Amino acid sequence: MTNAPAAIVRATKFLLPGQLVVSANPMEITTILGSCVAVCLWDRHQRIGGLNHFMLPLFSGSGSSSPRFGDVAMKQLLDGLLNLGSRAGSLQARVYGGACMFEPMRSATHLGRKNVDLALAFLERNGIHPVEIEIGGARGRKVIFRTDEGTTCLKSI
Repeated sequence: MTNAPAAIVRATKFLLPGQLVVSANPMEITTILGSCVAVCLWDRHQRIGGLNHFMLPLFSGSGSSSPRFGDVAMKQLLDGLLNLGSRAGSLQARVYGGACMFEPMRSATHLGRKNVDLALAFLERNGIHPVEIEIGGARGRKVIFRTDEGTTCLKSI
């Protein structure tokens, strides 16, 4: 008889734009990006993590505040992990997305670039080190993040 390790059972979630998930339980989160940005945060000590998916960099102050906006989504993602006992210094980040899908819109300040800049500035302000950055370009991305391992599977689409 062999003592094979028990399979890890993970809940699964597909994240739409403007959503985020933080989980202390093993979870596999999938999302699809174009100019949107997704940030995975993972606590390497507690083995917990979360992922956001935002569309626009800044909440203008009118209407309702939501994680569709990068400044809101980044704060909610970090706060969710801190509320589970993480410390910002224990977190690793992975940043994905920010593509410019359409040739006529390409410029140094296209929407995807603004989303990326907001995410990277937030991480720097909070002392969180990105261990992987896959941004820009003209193609979308499919991201699968495992919150218990801190690993991602990334595919261009």
